[in-house]
Amino acid sequence: MTTNNGLPPDVSARLDRIEVLVAANSEQITANSTAIARLEANQAAMSERVNIIAERVDTLAESIRVLVPIIQSIQSDVRGLQLENRRILDILQQRGGNG
Repeated sequence: MTTNNGLPPDVSARLDRIEVLVAANSEQITANSTAIARLEANQAAMSERVNIIAERVDTLAESIRVLVPIIQSIQSDVRGLQLENRRILDILQQRGGNG
């Protein structure tokens, strides 16, 4: 038996369920779009932070490249001073032992 202008009797209920599902899908699409936009914003912010850190690492690496030879030179100077101090101590000990 048909009603509703020749349509089966459960068509109206089915259409109601479809409308509810479409509305729920629309809400979920909106929520997903909002979440995606938030994730994109977070990704952009994270990318910016990574770029800043990369720049700082590059600056630090350059500073290290400049400082390493200076530190090596200072170490060499200290070794030379230690050797000279040892020689002076040896001389002083010899003089003290002879006198």
